[in-house]
This record gives sequence, C-alpha cells and structure tokens, in this order.
Amino acid sequence: MTSSKTISPTISDSASFIAVDWGTTNLRAFLMSQDGDIQARRDSDQGMLKLDMSEFEAVLADLLGDWLTPNLPIYMSGMVGSRGGWQEVPYLHCPIKLSDLSKNLHWLKTDLPNPIAIVPGLQGKGIARYHDVMRGEETQLLGAMDWLEAQGRTEEAPVFCLPGTHCKWVQIQNGHVTQFSTSITGELFARLNDESSLVKGLPKSDELNESAFNQGVLASQQNGGILHHLFSARSRFVCGELAADEVRDYLSGVVIGHDVNDTLLAFESASLSTPESPVVIVGSKALSARYALALASRHLKSEFLDASEASIRGLKRLANKGAK
Repeated sequence: MTSSKTISPTISDSASFIAVDWGTTNLRAFLMSQDGDIQARRDSDQGMLKLDMSEFEAVLADLLGDWLTPNLPIYMSGMVGSRGGWQEVPYLHCPIKLSDLSKNLHWLKTDLPNPIAIVPGLQGKGIARYHDVMRGEETQLLGAMDWLEAQGRTEEAPVFCLPGTHCKWVQIQNGHVTQFSTSITGELFARLNDESSLVKGLPKSDELNESAFNQGVLASQQNGGILHHLFSARSRFVCGELAADEVRDYLSGVVIGHDVNDTLLAFESASLSTPESPVVIVGSKALSARYALALASRHLKSEFLDASEASIRGLKRLANKGAK
C-alpha cells in the first residue's frame, strides 16, 4: 500500500471529525474542525477496486493510526458504500432534499473506536427517463450548495456539471435533486485515447492544445453524429488537417463537445430552460477547463469548484447535522 501521513504526534484540540473520500482508485482522509478547516490529511492508493469487502476496516485503521479515538466520528462518501465496497448502502430515491442526507447516514458496526458513517448515494431518472445512480457526487453537490450559500447565492438554481469517469449533470431547485443524468464521457475517452486505432502511434502530452480541442468541439456540432465525428480524428490526421500532436486533444473535444451538446438538447426536449446562471463545474482543474471551453462554444458561462473542496464542504455539513 502506498500512503502518506501528515500530522503532528498529538491531535489538535480543534479537531471535530474525520472526512473520508473513498473512491474507486484512491482513499483520502482529512482531520477536520467543526468549521470545515483541514487540520491534517492522509492519502492512500487503496481504492475500492483493490480491496475485498473484508479488507476495508484494516486499511482504514492502518491509514488513520493515531486518529482512532471515540471522540472523532468518521464520515465517508464515495464508492466505499457501493456493491463491492465496505458495505453496500441502499440508494436514496429522488426527488430528495440534499440536507436530508444527514438523516439517512448508514452507521457501520466495526471494531474501531470511532463511530463510522457512510453517505448513501442517489437513485433517480435521467433526462431520457431511464434509471440513473450516483455515489460520492451527492456529497459534492451538498458541498457545492454550501459554497454558493457562503457567497449569499441561496436563491440560484444552477446546473451542475461533475465531470470525471462518468460525468453527472444535475439541476438543483430549492435544495432538491429532482433529476440527474450520467454520461460515460471520461471512460469513453480513456478507452479511445489508450487503445483505439484513432490515436495509435501518436504522441501524448499533459498540456492542453486549446486550438485542437476547440476544433473537436466544433466538429461535434456538425451533422453526422458522434461515431462519424470520432473517426474524423483519424481521417483528418491522415489527410493532413491535424498534426500528430493535435489528434488526442481534438478527440477530447469531440467527446466532451457531444456530452455538452446532447445535454443541452435534452434540456430543450424536456422543455427545461437553458441555464441562465453560470454552470457550476465540480471536478479537477484540468478536466473542468475543457468543459468550460465546450460550454463557452455554446455561449454559456461557467465557474469552477474543486471536487475535493466540494466533498469536504459536503462532509462538513453532514458532520455538523448528523452527529450520532
């Protein structure tokens, strides 16, 4: 196990709870004050995919070490509560008020001294009226609402975009999640970018080629559909329209562009209004920048909230309301 522990030998008197974000690939724990200030942080690469159900308790105990005390309740969100996680926690059904998450925390029975709760995920209907689910994002949404509240923006009902392996699109009205939709955007691009003939032999770069990305976004807005547009990444390179170092970002623009286009079209088809206030993008800085460009191509403003900050804010709200 790879882990990082950063804390003084004694726990600060201001520590109030432990926030844990346990995803598919990583585990992050934060020692928190009641006001949401981070006292210390510990990280591990022991995500849900690496663990059997019987291993979660030992992994958490090893990471937390001297944080294990009855005075520090632990609030966990993410895939830790999924099927294949520590313990499967049933989804809460939408519509639901986000503040009601605190009433539905799932408290675990463990051998650890700390009280430990898992935040339940949400189940609802997507824009096409098919069943949809989320785990972890519900906590980020609660944190995003806390972020807006801190700015005095409680009356807004923005659209939230939570990009990642599976991108979530959510509109919250009066504190309620009534409907949300998931796109497989990140996972699709990862497969195409790693394994497909579209990019075989072409260079990789961590730097965004904004011009190439915008060309891909523009392509996504033309006739032909996503399958045709995806192949254009290859054909435009072979025919000399794209340089070798532009193809991957062009492909990213096609995929993200379609995600944005299809979501906006679905809003129109469902007689939902186009967002008037900026779309709140909750995610990593690099990925959120790409979504901001795609939204800007449709003349929509956006603003950014880091996913980690959103999770911590959400867990803070739950800790302050859901103490056992």
